[in-house]
Amino acid sequence: MLTTSTQPLALAARVLIPATLEAVRRSPSFHLQGWKILDRWAVNSPLKLKALEQQGEMILLGRLLQQQETEHQVLTAAASQQWSGMAEHEILAAHEIATEL
Repeated sequence: MLTTSTQPLALAARVLIPATLEAVRRSPSFHLQGWKILDRWAVNSPLKLKALEQQGEMILLGRLLQQQETEHQVLTAAASQQWSGMAEHEILAAHEIATEL
């Protein structure tokens, strides 16, 4: 768990090559939720994230896009329901959304 505030993708920058980070930043498909996912993966599973990147940029970006869409759908729906006041990770866990690689 992170206890300090960091800039989006700062943690991912410690694991991924600059070209991969630039592809994420440039792509209109990714937004803050995707950046947070990438940082989470970098902290919790840096070796798996690096291995995914080594399989190819498109494979990593495809996996990230799937995760972003899943989390975004759940969190958007939860915002209009009884889930207010809960942290994102609590909402995702309650909906049994896998957040790790």
